[in-house]
Amino acid sequence: MEPPSAHEPVLSVVIPAYNEARNIRTGTLPAVADALQALGVPHEIVVVDDGSEDETAELVQAFADGRACVHLVREEHRGKAHAVASGAVTASGRYVLFMDMDLSTSLDQIADAVRALDEGADIVVGSREVKGAVRLETPWLRRWLGKGFNYLVQLLLLPGIKDTQCGFKAFRRDAARELFRHLLVYGASGGAVKGPRVTAFDVELLVLARKRGYKIREIPVTWRYVKTRNVRPVQDSYRMFREVLLVWFNKMRGKYNVQEDALEVRF
Repeated sequence: MEPPSAHEPVLSVVIPAYNEARNIRTGTLPAVADALQALGVPHEIVVVDDGSEDETAELVQAFADGRACVHLVREEHRGKAHAVASGAVTASGRYVLFMDMDLSTSLDQIADAVRALDEGADIVVGSREVKGAVRLETPWLRRWLGKGFNYLVQLLLLPGIKDTQCGFKAFRRDAARELFRHLLVYGASGGAVKGPRVTAFDVELLVLARKRGYKIREIPVTWRYVKTRNVRPVQDSYRMFREVLLVWFNKMRGKYNVQEDALEVRF
């Protein structure tokens, strides 16, 4: 790895947060900070508050006070896709990794993702389905719905990528900024939403990435099921199915081709 330029973090960790006060109080942010400190590279933590209705923003700000490497970004509630995009396009690190506040993916995988980027990957996808991955305490309904969704995505859009939905992905900064700014289904024009908003924006990101020839690498992760009110398996699966069909329709119409720069969305 080349040394970073002055004031440039090597790694930016983006964490979207919607009504996450409960998780924050259990010590998730200190755990992330400790893991990054142990990694031994310049870093920053960017928490994007997605219009939370609880004390999420206040708790994050209290943690950020006195820590120059921790930043809070406040957004109107528009869903996880917009929150992650907002953090990704403003992150200053050479590498940008997004992960969930519940720490369902082991923090040990941060080092694995950085290593994969160092080795030449443009995008690193945490996977619960490749050899070496470990799933812990996953309810049968979540597992069944997840496998069905993965099969559909591989059939229609992304053959060979076994798990698009794990909330743990890392990018070279230029790749992250380009991809998030070119989202169509999950772009900036969606407006405010109500309640939890789990989507398949990862699928659209990876479709764009393949169209642009980025090197995508899946790495195995240890993933533990964490019960949350922000995920509603049946309702979310139905909406995600419709959104995948829309991504497929856009792909068939050539809307993700590189020359479609006129469709660029700015955050």
